[in-house]
Amino acid sequence: MKLLLSLVLILPTLLATSLYSTAAEARILVSNKPLALIAAATYPAEQIDILVPDGMSPHDYSLRPSDIGKIRNAEKILWAGHHMEPFLAKFAAEAAKADAPKTKWLDATHLMEDMGLYGSDPHVWLSPELAIEISKRISAWNPAIEAADFEQVKKDHQAFASNLTNLVASSKAQLAPLKGSGFFVFHQAYDYWFQAIDIEQLGAFTLSPERKPGARRIQIMRSQLQNDEVSCILSEPQFSPALIDTVVNGLTINQGELDPLAGSSVLTKTAYIDWLSDMTNTLAECLK
Repeated sequence: MKLLLSLVLILPTLLATSLYSTAAEARILVSNKPLALIAAATYPAEQIDILVPDGMSPHDYSLRPSDIGKIRNAEKILWAGHHMEPFLAKFAAEAAKADAPKTKWLDATHLMEDMGLYGSDPHVWLSPELAIEISKRISAWNPAIEAADFEQVKKDHQAFASNLTNLVASSKAQLAPLKGSGFFVFHQAYDYWFQAIDIEQLGAFTLSPERKPGARRIQIMRSQLQNDEVSCILSEPQFSPALIDTVVNGLTINQGELDPLAGSSVLTKTAYIDWLSDMTNTLAECLK
């Protein structure tokens, strides 16, 4: 009788521990660092794997054999969509055709299209509205849901949404007095964030890092610099500054650096907010 009573008392604890252990092993594969920052707001950072390494661009990334293994074995994958990450398109299409796909895929571009927000810029992770929706979707994947800790997951998402909304408002206010100053970015990657904070770039050196601007384009940009239309140029750490040096040569122009791939960020619950806040501060400092 005592043995039976002990088993009755211990069984719930063992069951809860078993559920938690299974949940704790649930990892997600995220295609790039910025999307991983969004996921980390509502998902344990130590259980997030990032496919494209820091310092490499998803524009022209080539999968390694080890990457293919990760994709095949993943249960959940968050990616930017075929416009930005064509190297994953085949695997996503295979999953979509399967009657019972092993892997759950969340396509950020499709999600943004469904929300009626998608434009021509494939860097969808810089849309605050989309980031909030992704955070909501990822929170449903959180293993804590199975461990009966869903209230904390819900609070994490609400905090993310509230803090991001507040950041958009404060960034607008911070940059409003500087809207008269023109600026160039390295490549057209920031449209959604700039739209959200109500500021507009005067131009981009290139639409895509794989395309070098022609001589005529460089001459037009240099003329704008000489006519004092531009007070700030923003480069990117992944690419050689030689192109910018050519255009700026001999001119005194403020320079800063934006990283659309968040290479120096570390996955935390606030990392995405911190990254966008740093972008605003860098832009404001460069425009002053």
